[in-house]
Amino acid sequence: MIGIIDYGVGNLKSIVNAIKFHDVTIHVDLVRDISKLKNYSKIILPGVGAFGGAIKIISEKGIDKAIIEEVKKGKYLLGICLGMQLLATKSYEHGEFNGLDLIEGEVVNFRNKINNLRIPHIGWNEVEIMRDDQLFKNIENKSDFYFVHSYFFNCKDPSHMLGVTDYGLKFSSIINKDNIYGVQFHPEKSQEEGLRLIKNFIEF
Repeated sequence: MIGIIDYGVGNLKSIVNAIKFHDVTIHVDLVRDISKLKNYSKIILPGVGAFGGAIKIISEKGIDKAIIEEVKKGKYLLGICLGMQLLATKSYEHGEFNGLDLIEGEVVNFRNKINNLRIPHIGWNEVEIMRDDQLFKNIENKSDFYFVHSYFFNCKDPSHMLGVTDYGLKFSSIINKDNIYGVQFHPEKSQEEGLRLIKNFIEF
């Protein structure tokens, strides 16, 4: 059973469709009542928009505590786009905000770190796989995925960088620590390879 956390941020229908693409019988729900998160074996944290607004909602609804509690039980968690950034220790997007601190690192702007490249980073770009992981089953190294973001996750521990992408600098496009994963791109918008990555996650 897969629970997609619905806190009013993100295109959730496209994620549901991407999961159902492989198997229409898969049990997947949008979880609004956070007390029911315990009923799911895998959890997806989506998100688009600004870090500050999202973490405020998550904190006010008690979603942060529920996520941490379920992850400690060993359940797999996948953060997508802003959902990945929320896993960080803190973010400097339009201020300074504490994150879930599930993977140590800071979310920072590309500005002043890249030259002559447009911000936000929008479009298709390669992901270089840093180490073997079931998440990449049947996915070729340096496959293209679809990105939309102005901030990136700067991992404190390089071993948590599961995939990197070059956009004027090499940034963490996939992160992992134990049962916690995050992808900066949108797998649900990344056609065949993105659908395959989602399939791999739900088969953990």
